[in-house]
Amino acid sequence: MDSVATKEEGTPVAEVTVGSVTISISFAPVTVKVLRPAADGQGEPEKTTKTYDSYELSYYEGSERRQRRAKTLDKAKARAKEIATRLNKDGARAEFMSEKDRRIYVMANLACKPLKLEVDEVCRRYWELQSRLKDGTLEQAVDFMNDHGQQVRHGATSDDILQEYLVHLTKRGVGNYHMRDTKRYVGGFVKAFPGVFSHVQTAAIDKYLATIGGKAGNKNNHRDAIISFYNFAEQKGFLPFGLRLAAKGTTEFFEARQVITSEADVLALMEPTDIYSPEEARRLLAVKGMSRLMPSLEFKMLSGVRTEEIVRLWWPMVVEDKRVIRVLEAVGKINPRQVPILPALDRRLKAIPEAAKHDRICVDWNSANTLYHAWQRLCEKAGVTYRHNAFRNSYFTYRLVILGNDKINQVAEEGGTSVAMLKKNYLSRAPVSMAQAEEWFSL
Repeated sequence: MDSVATKEEGTPVAEVTVGSVTISISFAPVTVKVLRPAADGQGEPEKTTKTYDSYELSYYEGSERRQRRAKTLDKAKARAKEIATRLNKDGARAEFMSEKDRRIYVMANLACKPLKLEVDEVCRRYWELQSRLKDGTLEQAVDFMNDHGQQVRHGATSDDILQEYLVHLTKRGVGNYHMRDTKRYVGGFVKAFPGVFSHVQTAAIDKYLATIGGKAGNKNNHRDAIISFYNFAEQKGFLPFGLRLAAKGTTEFFEARQVITSEADVLALMEPTDIYSPEEARRLLAVKGMSRLMPSLEFKMLSGVRTEEIVRLWWPMVVEDKRVIRVLEAVGKINPRQVPILPALDRRLKAIPEAAKHDRICVDWNSANTLYHAWQRLCEKAGVTYRHNAFRNSYFTYRLVILGNDKINQVAEEGGTSVAMLKKNYLSRAPVSMAQAEEWFSL
């Protein structure tokens, strides 16, 4: 096959003739936009183009000119022969029409004139549209369109909606992490389904989600972001309002339940691997040579403030005389709130020189990523295994033991989360005693 470099676009390369029908084949390469990962693996993907060989068949059915494509010249010739054979055969039948058939044709032709279409084209279109309907009739489809379709912005691609969605999120003032995750989760979905958005079905989204790596939590993060994307599309009229959204019909992921086969399995499952023990916390707080990092660790252990919130926290927001941390709207991930300064944290804050209490608390670290890497280095020095999100998990687990389950709403409010999310993400499943909790809050 000739390459793109040796032929010009639109060049006739072959003709296929069957009887009185001739179909021309031209060279018509296709250029598509593709995203190439950034060189450093961190930035925005680079937009580039790629060109593929393609061949175009041109012919008439009735008064309408039609075009079809094929990847290779051989496939184009085969398809042209198939179409030319059909057209030649169908045209020859007209010579043997009965009087009844001629009368039907004349009446049909008169009915088609206002449409400015030939009879055969109207019949083909009717058949094509009926075959595209998954259920019902064309009459029902027209009624539905008249009743509901006028409010829908038809034909928008997934990328069209994504660009409008990003503008919408910018106007809402969402945080950097929210925007980053949207571009990552929804951007991957849009790349997988670049065509007309409304054509994407639940089964296709389920299949896409199943290809995403990681555990159930990672897959569900993608699923939740896609559902939010669909909610926006419905809100802005890209989808009919009130119908079940394709993304909402997808299946939520869960990790397979572990099968216990021995007492060793039981003991391993009862180990608190998602929180730190008071002894581990003391070893971390005793590390020398990292004094500028210690305030962030103390806040994380003894207030439950999120890592991305600590990075944005300024000392004036720590109101020691009223024993509260004011997590302002510009700082909080979801809503502004007040977090109590408990006695252990209050005692440690008093040990920090007043001269050091200005600027941001994490003045040496500008992002959650750099801060948690600093905590990892501190854990290595202390000989303690770093556990993802275990500082926040520890705070909530021990706090709820102290206050009791009837105060779970209070604990959720202090943490800027919901009771459901608190139970799902932040509470250890390991047994924790009151003595352990009291020891934690006496650090």
